Amino acid sequence: MPVDKFSCGNRTQANRNSVMTLTVSLVTPEQQIVALRLLFARFPIHEQPIRLTDAMQSAERGSLNLDGLLIARENGQPVGAALAMHQQDGISLVWPPVTSCQAVDSQAVEQGLMVRICDEIDLAGSQLAQVLLAPDDISEIELLEKHRFEHSADIFFLARPLTPDDLKGTPNDGTFEHDTFSQARIDRYESVIERTYQGSLDCPFLNEFRNGRDAIVSHKLSGRFDPAGWRIYRIGEQDIGVMLMNEHPDQDAIELVYFGIVPEFRGRGLGRRLLADGLQAAAITGRALLFLAVDCGNIYANALYGEFGFEELARRRVMIRRSSRLARE
Repeated sequence: MPVDKFSCGNRTQANRNSVMTLTVSLVTPEQQIVALRLLFARFPIHEQPIRLTDAMQSAERGSLNLDGLLIARENGQPVGAALAMHQQDGISLVWPPVTSCQAVDSQAVEQGLMVRICDEIDLAGSQLAQVLLAPDDISEIELLEKHRFEHSADIFFLARPLTPDDLKGTPNDGTFEHDTFSQARIDRYESVIERTYQGSLDCPFLNEFRNGRDAIVSHKLSGRFDPAGWRIYRIGEQDIGVMLMNEHPDQDAIELVYFGIVPEFRGRGLGRRLLADGLQAAAITGRALLFLAVDCGNIYANALYGEFGFEELARRRVMIRRSSRLARE
């Protein structure tokens, strides 16, 4: 297993002249728990066992890929961890370095982990690496910027309870119909998704990296995919939009993974009617909550979600790093 090595002076008074060896490596299965404990160390102490259990169970189910989990050691002692999750759509999701309070040189640990993360991203052939940070994580933002990550967007995480009133929905007067996902319709789904990207205000930076097929692969990875939760809407024979919803049974929730209207049908109030239809479909599942992520700059979508009672849970800064090949081009 490849290991990166760095040397730096020990900063403690007693060992000022000694040399410390820092190693960074991918974890073995036996080391996963130690690395994950380090990774979750920033959370409140009462949350850490829950997150560790959830992560291990997700890894066993195959919904969490820990192949890119890294651990850093100072003279053999675990002092930091980071995670790069490489997806089938060519995008890597990155959990930035977390260092232990036992680290002698936390900056060296962070730098060592970031160097290895970027190497792993390039080796995986990812077109794009993405990190979500709290807006006030200034030190992490600075660390990422040193490694070619750049601020590309800010997103809201929104949610609302699903209630019996949602089951009533908005009566469909027959204006639109929907077709659920199937392999026979995959070309339609790809086409409609790509058309909804045109002129979209929702994370437009992704458009240059992802086509309709990539999007389908990516969206299936979030939560539990069920074809019944994916809908193409049409008026007559014209496809007008798409709504993709996946379940998260562990959270008793539905995620609105993607929702878009094709350009020629925008501005007609269809978004409002389709969202009401989606809320009804979500409520039928019996889940308690519907949540989603939306670009802060998408003023039209945010106004619509506000109208339907969605409330902000969190706000995150999106940092991205293009592949070395794309950066050269």
